[in-house]
Amino acid sequence: MQVFNPAQRWLRHAGMDDTASIESVFARARQAMVEAGNPNQWGAKYPYPDTISGDISGRHAMLLVDDMADGAQAAPGASVERPELEERRGEHERVIGVFALFDGVDPAYGQIEGSWLDDDPYMTVHRVASSGEAKGVAADILSWCMRHHSNVRVDTGLQNHAMQHILESNGFTRCGLITMHDSRDPSTEHTRIAYQRHDRPGAQV
Repeated sequence: MQVFNPAQRWLRHAGMDDTASIESVFARARQAMVEAGNPNQWGAKYPYPDTISGDISGRHAMLLVDDMADGAQAAPGASVERPELEERRGEHERVIGVFALFDGVDPAYGQIEGSWLDDDPYMTVHRVASSGEAKGVAADILSWCMRHHSNVRVDTGLQNHAMQHILESNGFTRCGLITMHDSRDPSTEHTRIAYQRHDRPGAQV
């Protein structure tokens, strides 16, 4: 008989019925940025509702979840394995992380003040956010991405020192600066730090 560990984390694609949970996570992430002295990376409204719905409909929106809602408790001594993609919903599921994953050339990455590690095909990770209810969310997301995609690019804000630290601690190389334009909120920060990690065959994540 399989013993279910309510502390287990896994990933799944988001559906439209997850919109409220996603918006809540992003709202918490925006507040955390403000509290950390980084109010302009996402401003007061980003990611916008159409950005969220587009991520979901395009099968780009991914959720990191656990089964710790409603007071669920992990069994004593239970170990938490590295999360993998499982298209299921837990009985006491809560969304603890959100991100968007894209395959192919990202137009915003075409011009860089600096240089990417290479011009090989890559995946792009955008809109990484944590609910603040669990630790290690961004690290789990990045680890999963690198276990399944050897060449990954991502960017973050100039003042987002927490994300910079997480990226560099997870083996990403700071490659330079890119520009992200947001005509709907001119107060947002346009310059971002670009990172890349490209694991060659045999690398361990």
